[in-house]
Amino acid sequence: MDEVVVDGTDLVGSVRLNRPHRGNSVTPAVVTELGEAVQRLCDTDSVRAVVITGTGSVFCAGADVTEMHDVYDGDGPDGLMDYLADVWMPAVQRTVRSIWEAPKPIVAAFNGAATAGGLDFGLACDTRVAASTARFAESYVNLGMVPVAGGAFLLPLVAGLPAATTLLASGAFVDAARALELGIVSEVCAPEELDARARQLASDLAHGPAETFVRVKRIARGPSTPAFEAALRESLEANIALIARPEVRKRILSVMERFSLSSR
Repeated sequence: MDEVVVDGTDLVGSVRLNRPHRGNSVTPAVVTELGEAVQRLCDTDSVRAVVITGTGSVFCAGADVTEMHDVYDGDGPDGLMDYLADVWMPAVQRTVRSIWEAPKPIVAAFNGAATAGGLDFGLACDTRVAASTARFAESYVNLGMVPVAGGAFLLPLVAGLPAATTLLASGAFVDAARALELGIVSEVCAPEELDARARQLASDLAHGPAETFVRVKRIARGPSTPAFEAALRESLEANIALIARPEVRKRILSVMERFSLSSR
């Protein structure tokens, strides 16, 4: 089964995370494939815009803790922490950069829960639409970590600093209606209408000439891009320092083992 399904046959292409048995969580290989798929569609002349979504009832649950547990079983806690710092977090950041810098309109279609990196991938898109059943959380704090995929920078851009700080510090879930109030998503629709609405939004963003959108996006995001890049670097450095702390390692191992056992 393809873990990332790509459709570039229409003017609006799509990239769909296809790991419903894992809550569409990502491994380094899967997250790399996600970024590369977005880039391929952006390089396809016939594709004017791209929708990112997920299979089933979850958009993306962030990291695949089962895969992380396998690394822990093989290499121990130090090996896992090295893996997070050297492999997993850099892979996630490469993909979120690809989405942020994409030269074509990128729409996130939240078909269900989006947590941690899953939410951050959506925040890096140009706009977001959610099914009424979707929920959102910056759940990194449960691991004692900061958002590695830029959430600490991106969430305040759309939700404002006070509300974003509350969500980042608490890890609390918000439902689709509250996400709409906060500006995390631009609209909410019935689950059965999500695909059509996302495609329409993508088509609307591709209304003008392709090069016009490239220049508009470059101008609109230009002032934020260096700050976003700095935030990604600082997030990586912060997490490398944090996972060296015993209390953070304990949280990571506890959450990883709990979710890994429940998913097997």
